Amino acid sequence: MPTKMYEPRYEEISLFAGLDRNEINEILQLFRGSIKYYPKNDYIYLAGDCVENLCVVLEGSVQMLKEDAWGEKSIIANLEEGAVFAENFLGKLGDRSSVSYFAASNTRILMLPIGRDYYDSLGNCYAVQKLLCNIVGALADNNTRLLEKNEILCQKTLRSKIMAYLEQEARYSGSNHFTIPFNRTDLANYLDADRSALTRELGRMRDEGIIAFEKNTFTIAHAS
Repeated sequence: MPTKMYEPRYEEISLFAGLDRNEINEILQLFRGSIKYYPKNDYIYLAGDCVENLCVVLEGSVQMLKEDAWGEKSIIANLEEGAVFAENFLGKLGDRSSVSYFAASNTRILMLPIGRDYYDSLGNCYAVQKLLCNIVGALADNNTRLLEKNEILCQKTLRSKIMAYLEQEARYSGSNHFTIPFNRTDLANYLDADRSALTRELGRMRDEGIIAFEKNTFTIAHAS
C-alpha cells in the first residue's frame, strides 16, 4: 500500500494569516522553506546550537526546555500545531539558542531561514510585509504565554500554582472541562515542582472536590 504524502495546511497557520495560496508559495520559495520530520523524543535544537530558522509546528507538539548541568528539565512552554518558535533569533542567522526545543510527539516542522539581512533585501515584497506583521503577532502571543507562566510560578504554594495553571487552560479551552498537554512528569517540570508532591496535592484537591481528573483530562469544580 503506497504511503500517503504529507500535505501541509498552510492556510490554517496563523503565521500565514491574510496570505492566499500564491502568496504563501511565494514566501516559501523566497525563503527556501523546508519541512523536517522529528520522531518523538528527538531534539530540534539544543541549548547552545546555532539557530538558523524561524520554525512553525505543522504537526505534533514541541516543548521549550531549560536544562541544568545535572539534566533536570524545566518546561518553559508547550507548542502545539501552528505555533511559531525560535523567533527570538530572527535578528541574525547563527545566533545560539539559550533553550532547547524537544519533540514531545512525532513532529513536522516548517523551517524558514529568515534573518535580518535576508528579509531586509525583500522588504518591498507585499507578501513579505504581511508575513512580518504576522511574525510580530506571534512574538506578542509567545510573550503573553511567558508572562502567564511567570504569573503561575510566582504563586506561593504548589496548590495555587496548580490552580493558576488549570484556570489558565480552562480559559483557553472555553470550558471547565479540558485536556492539558502534559503527563504528570511534564506538568511537574512545567510547574517546577516535585512529581510526588504534585501527585499528592492533586489527590488532595480531588478529595476536597475542587477538581476532578482522569489522566490529563481535568474538570474544575469550583475555585479553591
